Amino acid sequence: MGPRSARGVTWRQVRLSSLVMVALLVVIVTVAIATYNASGGVLALTSVSVLLRNPAFRALYGDFTRLDSAGAYVLWKVGIVVTLAVAIWAALGATRVTRGAEDTGTWDLLVIERAARTTVYRQTVGVLALTGLAAGAAVFVTLVANGQRLVDSALYGAGLTGLAWCAQATGLVASELLAPRRSASQLALGAIGAAYLARMVADASTRGSWLAVLTPFGWLERVGAFQHHHALWLVPLLVLPGAAVAIVAPVAGRRDVGAAWWHRSDRGRLRAGLLTSPGRFAWRELASTIVVWLVITGVVGLVIGYLADALVSFSRSDRSFQALLARWHVVELVSVRGYVGEIGTFLALGLGFFVVGIVTTVGADAVSGRLEIPLGNGAGRRSWLLSTCVVAAGGAVLVALVTAVGIWVGVGSSGAALSFPLALAATANALTTAPLVLGVAALGVAAVPRVAQVTLGGLLALSYLDAALGPALHWPKAVVDASLYYYARLVPSVAPDWATVAWFAALGVLAVAVATEWFARADLAG
Repeated sequence: MGPRSARGVTWRQVRLSSLVMVALLVVIVTVAIATYNASGGVLALTSVSVLLRNPAFRALYGDFTRLDSAGAYVLWKVGIVVTLAVAIWAALGATRVTRGAEDTGTWDLLVIERAARTTVYRQTVGVLALTGLAAGAAVFVTLVANGQRLVDSALYGAGLTGLAWCAQATGLVASELLAPRRSASQLALGAIGAAYLARMVADASTRGSWLAVLTPFGWLERVGAFQHHHALWLVPLLVLPGAAVAIVAPVAGRRDVGAAWWHRSDRGRLRAGLLTSPGRFAWRELASTIVVWLVITGVVGLVIGYLADALVSFSRSDRSFQALLARWHVVELVSVRGYVGEIGTFLALGLGFFVVGIVTTVGADAVSGRLEIPLGNGAGRRSWLLSTCVVAAGGAVLVALVTAVGIWVGVGSSGAALSFPLALAATANALTTAPLVLGVAALGVAAVPRVAQVTLGGLLALSYLDAALGPALHWPKAVVDASLYYYARLVPSVAPDWATVAWFAALGVLAVAVATEWFARADLAG
């Protein structure tokens, strides 16, 4: 028997992604704490404290004053993964159950039996709020279960809940402003990217520190879990999302179902040039998503590149830092080339999420029934999936290119020297894992279209965690070797692993071929 209320409908839509996110957070925090203990605890990390003074590391990892507990280490080492994963998941969940439900007609059925749409809206938001609370509670329980201080664990758990609520509020507002769901999601993710960028700039420069008060990521940082205790910063995290909902709910209740402040007009000059083939249609449909990624990664590349001179100057002047890098076998970081190469490894993970997000749109369209008309009028299922894969591959190349331009301009602006071919080599190296990710994403669309995006996103995060922490925990070689990102090299400081590049490319092509044939033989509903 199906759900009988708006709460039931919403929970059915978000339960799988919520359970995956909670499980992912528990695994990430548990593994990070195990890494801290395996590395020797406080004494072993004494030398790492020198990193906390460097503006480039503060921009990447956050503004921390000490690493004297496993909880502090968790926030410093994997905080970027935790906060961005929670924010993106929360924002996309909000646009899915509001604007997405209106696009598919789900809300039409809900309001037939209820005169007050505001009530349905508030019930939906209530379920979203509980999922955000579950994410924060999962981290809190995991920290406490691993012996971390109760007050600090509670501060971080509450702050993470507030961050999820802020992201959900962003998604709700975006859903009121834009239609269809894809446009609303792009606006929400763009706002989250801008907020995180503001946090990076605030931590990297004393002159820009005021930007931290404008972003939820800055509020969470200033709560000071496992550092200092400024619990008052929980107020904007926990209160402002409620205020946003209080403003948006009546507006959503009064407007027509499916309406928005701005949406694509039903009338206008026909532009059929990009609608004559699956490939051209895929490019037209996904172009706005690619543009959002280009803008965000270009600006982030510019900021990170600008920090290169600060990192290199610090590295060369601080002998304890040089000794630390030697002990970690990453002495290349004392050069601009090494620093840019390290950024390339971060970009590889970002490109993985980009490719998964693009390719899995085919699965979402198949499940929702949006492919019935084009596929029923002659478009081939093979060409439809293959065209999306080609657009994803081309978009990834564009993202790598624009990021290289941003890094090159940023490094030059900082006073350091880096040629454009070297910057391009670093970002091109991030593309080495993209073919295999592309193939796995296509297989996910063919096999499990309903859950492909959330499942593959979780697997990417775990793969990165495996590469980052597996060696320190002395995990079995087979486990570490299974990570895509374990094979990343600090290009251009060192040469690429061409054998692995070729192997990943071959596996990716094979996986796409298998996936397209599988998708072609599947039922239309996936």
